[in-house]
Amino acid sequence: MKTEGQTSGNREFLEKYIPLLDFFAEVCGSEYELVLHDVSRPESSIIAIRNGQISGRSVGSTMSDYAPTFVKLIRSGDCSEDMVAHMDRTKDNRILESHTFFIKDDRGELRGMICANHDVTDLIRLHDTLHEKIRMLNGIAGRSAIPGPEEEPAPLDDLFPAGKESNLDGLMDVLIEKAASEFSAPPGAMTPEERTRFVGVLKGRHLFSMKGAVPKVARRLGVSEATVYRYLKKA
Repeated sequence: MKTEGQTSGNREFLEKYIPLLDFFAEVCGSEYELVLHDVSRPESSIIAIRNGQISGRSVGSTMSDYAPTFVKLIRSGDCSEDMVAHMDRTKDNRILESHTFFIKDDRGELRGMICANHDVTDLIRLHDTLHEKIRMLNGIAGRSAIPGPEEEPAPLDDLFPAGKESNLDGLMDVLIEKAASEFSAPPGAMTPEERTRFVGVLKGRHLFSMKGAVPKVARRLGVSEATVYRYLKKA
């Protein structure tokens, strides 16, 4: 457990990144929320935020639902890369494309995070509206007057379901795909021994502490949930 002095020192270390936050807020514009987190204080991690109206958060607010898992992965050494383009939803159902940069000290210890959250709700709705208009115009012309995709776009709520569970769903996908990239065979073509090791890697990265992880891994491997549980016992 960190002492008050250590926590205060961590804040001082991170405050030098505030001008960088201001710079990106100016460059990116009002549709981007820029957040500086102090990971030593997860219950009140935000020490600076720009365009906080996007998520409704302010200085002293807590991390998002998936951020503590990011912290665990970095500190355990199971993930060393910044997280780019994972999806999230705000409490009022705005859809965010999020990017996370991990701030480390000279010893490689995680000290904080900079998160850039782009509100893409209106862009997605514009895409759906344009698609519908193209279909209407093509129907009036009786032919494909304007080339467009043949498939219907997925409804907004199907793409990004609301609720805390959806915040973690994209993170689970990232963890599964990262683990899969470390094996020569794709998950659906792995041998039982490779599947056991694959499940062991995911177990070590805390995937199975998340709700819905077992059925998601089962689908990726093409096996039953019971089989995944057997692999977990062996891993």
